[in-house]
Amino acid sequence: MLKSILLASAIAIVPSTASAADLIGNGGFENPTITNPCCSTVPTATLPSWTVPTGNVNVVNGNFGSAGPNLAFEGTQYLDLVGEGGVGSLSQTFVTTIGQLYTLTFAYSHNLFGGLSSASANYSIGETSGSITHSTGSNSNLDWKTVSVNFVAPSSTTTLSFFNTKGGANEGIFLDAVSVKGAVPEPSTWMFMMLGMAGVGFSLRRKNTHTLRVRYA
Repeated sequence: MLKSILLASAIAIVPSTASAADLIGNGGFENPTITNPCCSTVPTATLPSWTVPTGNVNVVNGNFGSAGPNLAFEGTQYLDLVGEGGVGSLSQTFVTTIGQLYTLTFAYSHNLFGGLSSASANYSIGETSGSITHSTGSNSNLDWKTVSVNFVAPSSTTTLSFFNTKGGANEGIFLDAVSVKGAVPEPSTWMFMMLGMAGVGFSLRRKNTHTLRVRYA
């Protein structure tokens, strides 16, 4: 009986996690394919799975201007959050399960062509938001950084948005490898949960033992 109670309690407190499948479409910006010579401006062109609420963005061929290997974080292309104007934004809405725990990950750098020493952008997903700033790298090594953040889905659909806040044309934030997957609790979380369950079990056992002693005294 006690084991059943503990098992039910454990199931109740474990964060509900979603499938490991990636919920973001075209997160590596490999579509459309850019071959000549640099980039494709969206929304002049199409960017599958994404929308551009303000300004425009550029899908960039990672070989452009590089004397060495492809500069993309993964694959062969990445996205410049500022296209042919002074501001740009990006968003994608996808299906989620209310109360499920997910992890957003992405890589970011910034466009050094305009000479600006750093660029910044804000991002939001559901009720979670943050900001990024990039100030390192060179035209031969973009020195990509990564972000990983957990969030709980507030509704049956969730929107991921990026908005460039510092840096204009040829000075915007670069994005690549954008992904949302079901989160897995850290080992330390499981440890504390099991310790908590052990404590509950010990307390219940002591209580039952004490009750029996009183009853048969």
